[in-house]
Amino acid sequence: MKNVAVYMRVSTQRQEEEQTIKNQAMEIRERIKADGHIWLDENVYRDDGWSGSILERPGLDQLRADAYDAKFEVLYFYDRGRISRKYIHQEIVLEDLRKLNIECIGLHDINGTSDEERLMGGVMGIFHEYERVKITERMRVGKLRKVRESKQLLGYQPKYGYIYHNKVKNVKNGYFTINTGQAEVVKMIFGWYAVGKSKYWVREELHRLNIMPAKAKSDVWSLSVIDRMVRDSTYMGEHYYNKSESVVSKNPHKDKKYRKTIKGSRVVRPRTDWFMTKVPAIITPELFNEVQKQLVRKPKNNKRNNKKNTYLLAGLIECPCGYSRSGDPSNKCTYYRCNDRLNNVRGTRKCKRFGINSVVLDTTVWNNIEKLLLQPELILDQAVKWQATNSPIQNQLDVLEDQLLKINATEERFAKVYGDGTMTEHIYKENIAELNEKRITITNEMSALRDAIDNKPSIPLEKLVDGVVKLVQELDFNNKKQIIQRVVSKVVATKKDITIWGFIPLLTSEKVGYEPEYCNRRPSKRRQVYTVQRPHQQ
Repeated sequence: MKNVAVYMRVSTQRQEEEQTIKNQAMEIRERIKADGHIWLDENVYRDDGWSGSILERPGLDQLRADAYDAKFEVLYFYDRGRISRKYIHQEIVLEDLRKLNIECIGLHDINGTSDEERLMGGVMGIFHEYERVKITERMRVGKLRKVRESKQLLGYQPKYGYIYHNKVKNVKNGYFTINTGQAEVVKMIFGWYAVGKSKYWVREELHRLNIMPAKAKSDVWSLSVIDRMVRDSTYMGEHYYNKSESVVSKNPHKDKKYRKTIKGSRVVRPRTDWFMTKVPAIITPELFNEVQKQLVRKPKNNKRNNKKNTYLLAGLIECPCGYSRSGDPSNKCTYYRCNDRLNNVRGTRKCKRFGINSVVLDTTVWNNIEKLLLQPELILDQAVKWQATNSPIQNQLDVLEDQLLKINATEERFAKVYGDGTMTEHIYKENIAELNEKRITITNEMSALRDAIDNKPSIPLEKLVDGVVKLVQELDFNNKKQIIQRVVSKVVATKKDITIWGFIPLLTSEKVGYEPEYCNRRPSKRRQVYTVQRPHQQ
């Protein structure tokens, strides 16, 4: 009778759930008994959920360490594929064990001591590696065919807000249904983004409302999860398969001794390789598209930690070479410089254009935008349209009515989230009480505004125009920047001229000496491209 050891491995959680380890153990236990040895629990080594392409595994490492300490004389395993799916790894491990005079027995391998028997055993190892490649490719092609031809949903962990129902063979393919409670959270997140809230604000608000992430490993949502959610077209009903692929991590976590997978990162495939399947929509395409606009707009408009210098055109100014321009202080002055100069190392710069004085450029652009905005005919025309349908009081009343509708919608969402068990009763009551206080305040304000509308005086349009002109001329930097961000989409500047792309209502083609180029874009608005000759100034 000899001291024996056992090694077992499964590569996925699914195999573990299907009791593959137990099946291996049952066969090995019978073989050990037939050989006249005894199964010892302290000499059983196992790796659950580990890929066979990885050699560094905790169970296998412990087995090899104990082999050097002569804790066993015989090693049993199901087949060479359990040691590794790579032939070279199999030979490394088994050869090390043989040098320690340990007999290696694979239940479904060719075992022996002669050169011929070892050669045949090695051939079996090559077959294991080939089998792994063949199975992987067969599964990949099969999945692509199902999605491309049958538009099937494949079984995997559903996205937050959905429930996946498994396929019933020959009856029904797998499909998504909406998780009502989680869907309300999704709607809230998209709604917050649509009005300009940041992912940091969203995370804090979810924590304040005591809404836990799906897996609940932490009571705080991950920023990356929120960011991926608001970019995922699945929530408007378009679910894509084959969007990304696993790749070897360039910068793996160095603090982890063992990694179950080598390919710990993902990269996006070309869009032509994506396959789309329709699923139930949680949000409208209009809301999704508005959020995507916010995601593009926010990085440009975010406030930087720059308290010393101000740049009116930050995020809008570009160089003719195609790079953006960034603010850069130098010699007590500030300039917009091409990012080709700022981002590249010495010797790789291609753009040779000079920086532009930011004060001169900001002043020139604002003066020209101001002239366009303060055309008396334009202001009068807009005032007539505005007074015919709106007033400051009516606008304020409309805003309050929208807020009241949002409060009612939010109350319904809280009720659904509470009913789903995602929110605790204590937090639910606190939020409902807060909403009721806001509802009472808004209702009182609306009542006062309706009384003011019934008794409002008539304002002469001439005075209204004069007030607008005076207001624009007295704007501070922050208000000017807000206007620039709303009406200007891009500015391309050199030391000789400035080209401005923007959206401003027009009456005639006579624009203070500029030559606009028109194209249909929005109702009552057109896209104008103005080329401004900048005064010569150092």
